Amino acid sequence: MSIATDLATLFRTLWADRFEDTCVVKAISGETLNTTTGSYVVTYSTSYSGACLVRPRERHDGIAGEDQHELRWYNVYIPYTTTSASVGDLVDVTSTTDSWLSGRQLVVRNIVGDTYNHRRQLECEDDLG
Repeated sequence: MSIATDLATLFRTLWADRFEDTCVVKAISGETLNTTTGSYVVTYSTSYSGACLVRPRERHDGIAGEDQHELRWYNVYIPYTTTSASVGDLVDVTSTTDSWLSGRQLVVRNIVGDTYNHRRQLECEDDLG
């Protein structure tokens, strides 16, 4: 045991107290071809729904296919017990004190692991096009 391990419960509680936002993490569970329109209808399964904390990280500008894109990165923190989130999942921010963020959909690009596992960190991207 170490001091950090001994204090894990305290740190987990402190992180849980910071989760002021709510979000839904969902993964693509299937695709069905709509033969009338020729497009796919995507279905999702929810891997997490509940309290979270959405924090801005950085932003980048770039050009892709002759279109200007502004990419904004966010860290989304969820409870440490959530292990089913994956790269490529979508995070729907369902409520937050920042009305601009409420209703935004972010894409999980990386999941940070931690030996002490006090919270799960999802590194997410928002492509503003």
